[in-house]
This record gives sequence, structure tokens and C-alpha cells, in this order.
Amino acid sequence: MIQTISYNHENFPIPSNQIFEKVLNLGECLTGQSVKIKSIFNSADKDPSMVIFYADSDGIYRFKDFSSGQYGDAIDIVQHMYQLKTRQEGFRKVLEMFKNNVDVKSTTVFVKETKEVTDYTIRKWLNSDADYWKQFGISGRFLNKYNIKPLSKYTIEMTRNNVKSQMVFDSGKMMYGFFSKDKSLYKIYQPNRKIAKFLKIKDYLQGEEQLTMKAKCLIIASSLKDIGAFQSMRLPNIELVAPDSENVTITTSILDKYKSNYEYVFTMFDNDEAGIKAMNMYWTEHQIPYIHFDYEKDFAESIKQHGIENTKIFFKLKFKDAIRKNKRSPKKRGHN
Repeated sequence: MIQTISYNHENFPIPSNQIFEKVLNLGECLTGQSVKIKSIFNSADKDPSMVIFYADSDGIYRFKDFSSGQYGDAIDIVQHMYQLKTRQEGFRKVLEMFKNNVDVKSTTVFVKETKEVTDYTIRKWLNSDADYWKQFGISGRFLNKYNIKPLSKYTIEMTRNNVKSQMVFDSGKMMYGFFSKDKSLYKIYQPNRKIAKFLKIKDYLQGEEQLTMKAKCLIIASSLKDIGAFQSMRLPNIELVAPDSENVTITTSILDKYKSNYEYVFTMFDNDEAGIKAMNMYWTEHQIPYIHFDYEKDFAESIKQHGIENTKIFFKLKFKDAIRKNKRSPKKRGHN
């Protein structure tokens, strides 16, 4: 009997860095550093927006494409480039590509680059700041409640091979720091940048500190900006949180806490491939249904394009349908 090996990252003989190097023709060896290239998912990408980086969490190289929202590993890249249906087909394709040296072993000692924000400067609010946030219905009261502050510059210290260097980013305008209640910086937002608009400083579940746990419904949104845009509608009995990104899954223990404290829990992520994929994952793995708000790419953009009152009408239709489909039948909850 012929036995087919089921491959994963632990038993696969080709290291992830060498797969990326070969498949993407990188022209340099990956030894722990991050590399930025033009998106292979978005042909219109003019500026490099796809980052290949070493992930400490599982000890392999991964990618994040900021122009399309795609995220994954080397096998996902192979699946995309060769239009393969399954990951196992991807693994076998890599073996075929390396057929002349399938016994290759990784002898690379990865030296991960570390980056740390060591300093920042808070500036005064300007009229241009108010104009930016108001287009999404976001008020100064919300910015204050959720600890969003304008920044003029920040400093990043980078360390590689025990060598430290510093870079100062000075935008002057349109840069914002997101802070927790203890005044620690967890994210920097630069809306005018074409790529990498967000710089994550540390893990933080946005909106968690502002929850009362007394509302009837909780919506897990895609961003703090969407939370602010949503709250401009002033709908009662609905609270919101947002993970660092749609690629970051809220832990099971926290989701269970939400399920026990709210009558309804929904996800409502961006109306794109990445957002829909994430909403399906929450339903499949955690039985949390989703609201597919498909009027614009995200909720904030709907407020900008259609106004608060029209967006409220759009949302109420979706929300009413979601409640109807999930009322009194938690075991049969599904997407909407």
C-alpha cells in the first residue's frame, strides 16, 4: 500500500526561507531580516507593499501584503502562483521545484531584526485633524475617550547582529498615536501613507477597556476607526471591540467571556477577501456569526460616502436580519 505523507512546517524538508528565495527570485538570502517587494497579488501595486518577514511565533518566514490584505506563508504563495487547490498540493509542488536537492536542510541561524519605538512627541490638535476624523463621523469626544492623540514624530531603534541604529519619522501632520488607559502607546496610525499605515507597538484589543458588558449586543469590528464611525450613529445596546487586525484572532477565553455577557455577538469586518475570510473563520472555529456589511469596503468609508443617516438605514436592515436569523437558536447561528 502506498502511503501519502501529510506535510506541515515541522516535517517538511525544505525551509521556508529557501522557498521564498526561489519562488519570488528574491536575489538575497533570508537570514532573519525583513524584505519588501511589489505585491504579487495586486498588479497595480507601484510601490513595494508586500513584506516577507521572520515570524518568531512559529519559527518560519511569512508574508503580509498591505495592498491586498493577503497574509500567509510560503506554501500560500506557491498555491497562489500555481493555482493549486490544497496546501498538500503546494507542499508537493515545492518538492518538485527542489527535486535536485530534496535533502536540503536549513543551516541558517536566523538573527531576527528587532524594532522598538523608543520615543515620540505628542503635538496639538489642528483643524486639519478635525477635518480628517469628521469625514468618518468621528468626534473629538470619541478620540478622547479612546485615547487617540496627534503625534509630530517618533523614533524607532533597530537592532541586528547586536548593532543598533535609529530612525526618526517626522510627518508633521496626519500621524496619530493610539494609547491604552495606562497611557502606553500600542499603535501608530499614518493615514496618508500608501502602505503600512499602521505600526503595531504591542498587542492590544481595541475597545476592550471601554466595554461596560451591559449592552445586548457586541460587534467585533475590523478597526478602531470603524468603531468610531459606528458610534456616530448612536445606536443603543451595541458595543464594539476590534483586534489589532483581521489576521489576529481574539482568544477563545475572551470570546467565551463575550458570549456569556452579551445576548448576541457578531463579527463585522471589511468587505474584501481578507475580511470575509476572517469572518468565516470566526464562524467555523468559534460559532460566531457575521454581518456582511457590503455597501463599501469598510464601515468608516460608508459613513464618508453615504453619511451617517443613510449608513444607519443600511446597517439597521443588516442588523435586523442578523438578529432574526440568530434569535433563540445559538446552536444554529450562521453568517448573514
